[in-house]
Amino acid sequence: METVQPKKLWIITRILPSLSDVLFVSLLFAVYLLGGRMLNIDSDLGRHLAIGDFILDTGSIPTKDILSHTREGNHRPPYEWFSQVLLAGTHRIGGLAGVIFLTGLIISATFTILYGEAVKRTGLPILSAFLIILIAGASSLHWLPRPHIFTFIFLTAWIILLETHHNSPKKLIPYASGMMILWANIHAGFIFGLLTWLAYFAGSIWEWLKKRQEGVGKVKVFLITGIFALIASVITPDGWGNWIALLGNNSRYILENTTETMSPNFHNAGMFPFLILLAFSISLPSLTNASIRPALVFLNAGMAMAALLVARNIPLFAISSAFMLSSCIKEIFVKESLLMKIELRTLQLQSQLQGRFWKMTAVILFGAIIILNHGNLTSRYQFAPSIFPVEAVKWLNDNPQQGNMFNEFNWGGYLEYAMKPRQPVFIDSQTDFYGESLTREYQAVILLSGDWEQVFEEYEVDWAIIKTNSILATHLIREKNWEILYGDDTAVIIKR
Repeated sequence: METVQPKKLWIITRILPSLSDVLFVSLLFAVYLLGGRMLNIDSDLGRHLAIGDFILDTGSIPTKDILSHTREGNHRPPYEWFSQVLLAGTHRIGGLAGVIFLTGLIISATFTILYGEAVKRTGLPILSAFLIILIAGASSLHWLPRPHIFTFIFLTAWIILLETHHNSPKKLIPYASGMMILWANIHAGFIFGLLTWLAYFAGSIWEWLKKRQEGVGKVKVFLITGIFALIASVITPDGWGNWIALLGNNSRYILENTTETMSPNFHNAGMFPFLILLAFSISLPSLTNASIRPALVFLNAGMAMAALLVARNIPLFAISSAFMLSSCIKEIFVKESLLMKIELRTLQLQSQLQGRFWKMTAVILFGAIIILNHGNLTSRYQFAPSIFPVEAVKWLNDNPQQGNMFNEFNWGGYLEYAMKPRQPVFIDSQTDFYGESLTREYQAVILLSGDWEQVFEEYEVDWAIIKTNSILATHLIREKNWEILYGDDTAVIIKR
């Protein structure tokens, strides 16, 4: 019996999944279920795939617009070019299902890494799991198959890097510089890396002022780290162009009329996890009397402000809040309480679990189901014909039109992706590039307001692909005698 029991225990420790495994697999499964919905919230993915394909086909990274006839040749910063290549490459292997696969891997990895950090800080595996589920729920508002998803994992790694080297930051400079070079070519969210650094720099100054002469060396190292990270952020195909574009995006009209850049709508039930997280971030530090470094306080406050101003920043606040809240929740339980004993026993059990096959098996199965059989999953992972002009584009591909088109705003990215050969669009959803003037002109046409007909003359519009039931389509057909080339329940193609 003495030799059999250890063998049974050995098998159990390699088969029984840890909470980390359960979390990873659950998130992967959630993305599998939500993938179809994620594809149809907007058509931004189409634009990214179109640019990624262009880079893969030509071997060059465009810094000027190649997708529209209204802004052709204008400066269009490529601050997402590397993620666009990754998305396009994945799409070539597994279609839209492959893109969902990549998105699922990044989301699952991000929150599994956060869970590991929370357990490391608290020693409370169960409570940490609930915390990360809440954080993942708050961030799920912006789970979309687009380059910003890479910023989830980059922000997580960036904060871990700053936390790891907080007390001995000399190694921070090369690591931070290298990461920033990659981040600045992946997504414009690299600016949040620099804002996070600013919170840690401010925290180091605060600690130095509290300790008088002590800590001045840390302040200097953090300052140098920030300088090198700033320099690294311009090592891109467009140099300072990325920064010029980011800082130039200050049109109040565009910010207030673009869904992503609006403030959070708290009437939306999906905002509840964010509200709970925000309440915890405000209350727990004072209720638990936890000792929290100033850097984390500054970071949490700054990210909360960014999330309250712009809804698309909610996932970044959620991710950053994990580090401060982890420092708080370890103070909740009394050491002798029953719940603490359960946590300690769970922690001890998890330390003995050595199985790694759950995560690997989940990835392999997810990949096999999605990528190898993506042709059979078109009903799950596709641009929905009820939302996008899928059938109309099929007709256009067989009957290409000459001249400049006018198109629906949210169809721009899809048209850039689906039309073969590619037809320059009037506009797509990158409003920061098209600017306030063209966006207002587009709105005037759609609403038949002001001197809207002059817009068609100015941009020499010959034909349009617009919503079948729109007032624009009705007016052009009935009042202006435009010819109907194609029509279905979603889209109509009309020509002068």
